[in-house]
Amino acid sequence: MRLIPCLAAALCSICLATAAIPQETEQAVQRYIKLAQDLAPILETVTDRDSADAAAKPLYEILPRVYDTRTELTAIQSLTPQIQQELLQQYGKTMQEEWGKVYRHIFRLEKANGYHSLSFFKQFRALCMMLQY
Repeated sequence: MRLIPCLAAALCSICLATAAIPQETEQAVQRYIKLAQDLAPILETVTDRDSADAAAKPLYEILPRVYDTRTELTAIQSLTPQIQQELLQQYGKTMQEEWGKVYRHIFRLEKANGYHSLSFFKQFRALCMMLQY
């Protein structure tokens, strides 16, 4: 599950001067941030077995977006250092903050063994595999 953070780091660390970010790249980054904003509240609700059972369906429903976003980010071809710098300046902090929330929940839920909810565990493992964590 290290691919998405690595992609974020790569997108963010490749930038230098102000440059026009290609629209499709900018939209992909915005969708990546929005995904984290939508995923974190689902994971945040999981605090025991009952809440884990309840979160299984919403997590299942967001998994196609996780896959699509991951696919979209990996399809981005090399960016110039100027575009990378611009992405870093515009989105780096937000990406780090939003995905940091998601990963804090992932680490917490791993430690809690998904509160021993089989239905949640199946979706959670799929999420982790898609994020290559």
